[in-house]
Amino acid sequence: MTAFEQVVNIGPVLAGDLRAIGIPDLEALRAVGAFEAGRRLEAAGREDCTHSYLALEGALAGVRWMELPPERRSELASRWRGRA
Repeated sequence: MTAFEQVVNIGPVLAGDLRAIGIPDLEALRAVGAFEAGRRLEAAGREDCTHSYLALEGALAGVRWMELPPERRSELASRWRGRA
């Protein structure tokens, strides 16, 4: 089990929000995926879900979200904006 406190991009507030929606650690986040986790956060009332989604994608890649290649960030942002 990898605690969120050990994961890049996930601070105490986001970690608490993830736990509140039933995602307790990095392995659970990996199983659910960043996109679904972002959707759950949004459904639970979190307001900055676009940034949270990018942060979660970066966390899963093990890098700061700003270090994701620009093409990848653009692809992720487009996917988030186009969600149903």
